[in-house]
Amino acid sequence: MNENETNWGIAGHEWAVDYLRRSLLNERGAHAYLFAGPAHIGKSLLALRLAQALVCELGGPDPCRTCRGCKRAAKGNHPDVRTMSLEHQAAAAATSTKADAARSKELKIGTIREWQRDIDLRPFEARRRVFILEDADALNESAANAMLKTLEEPPPYAVLILVAHGAGDLLPTIVSRCRVLRLRPLPRKTVAHTLQQRYNVATEDAELVAAWSGGRIGWAIASVENPDLLDQQQQRLDELVRLGVASRVERMRWAEERAKEYRGEAGAAVEWVRLWQSWWRDVLLVRAGNPHAITHLDRRHELEELAQTVSLDQVQRFLQQLDAVHEQLAANVNPQLAFENVTLHVPA
Repeated sequence: MNENETNWGIAGHEWAVDYLRRSLLNERGAHAYLFAGPAHIGKSLLALRLAQALVCELGGPDPCRTCRGCKRAAKGNHPDVRTMSLEHQAAAAATSTKADAARSKELKIGTIREWQRDIDLRPFEARRRVFILEDADALNESAANAMLKTLEEPPPYAVLILVAHGAGDLLPTIVSRCRVLRLRPLPRKTVAHTLQQRYNVATEDAELVAAWSGGRIGWAIASVENPDLLDQQQQRLDELVRLGVASRVERMRWAEERAKEYRGEAGAAVEWVRLWQSWWRDVLLVRAGNPHAITHLDRRHELEELAQTVSLDQVQRFLQQLDAVHEQLAANVNPQLAFENVTLHVPA
């Protein structure tokens, strides 16, 4: 469905927009939704658009995005649209005690209980009250159980939207009480077209950023709006490539830096691993004779040279090591040990 016809303003994910529109049009909307998918793929924007549609003053299945209700929802100050996330939790902690100011990697039960108190209030202006929970996959056990109680008996006027990187990290009982929409990375052509049409990015640059994005439209747009992100990625990739010829001491130092970064901001450290994976997948593609699908189009020559020095088996085993880092960090393994271990297995 054409985004200009519906005014949802979302690039790609047409099936999800169409599904939500039909649900609202037929008055068969759910009391709870779960939008799951990789980071920066458009989940939060879809949640906002659904919230706007529910509080829009025109009352249709599409948000007009121009009425007072839609504008206030977009700015985060609509009285009937409440958003909670790890960032909000950290901001609230910072205003209380210095000891709690550091950003937690878990959504805590106190945050959910505050949410629940707000849910009990009837709408102030709109027909519905909308509650968006970002980082839902970060709910700790007690917070998840508290959330489950809300999902079991929600007020008739409330709509809950959970946003998570993966439904598998949530309690199955929570997932079963939500209408689940799993968003997937967009085709490169869709990302590139969006960058060209909306942001006047030159064709060659749009294709390059689209390849780098891995189908994550949010990342691509952020990179165009802030070119420093692209420079940072290239600098990080240079550093990762150099690890292949670095000394043991240099590798251990890198692992120590990533561990410190992870303890302060887990997402930033995980992004290093994602970038590393994309590089070695490219090496694998080139080594296997399929260079047309690579991500780092601007480094084709460098990839070809590296592919000649390593075997398919070496690359596959290292990619498995990188996958293991994700699992280890999710299982709360000591981050420095996890990063040290992977640096020692870089193919050389």
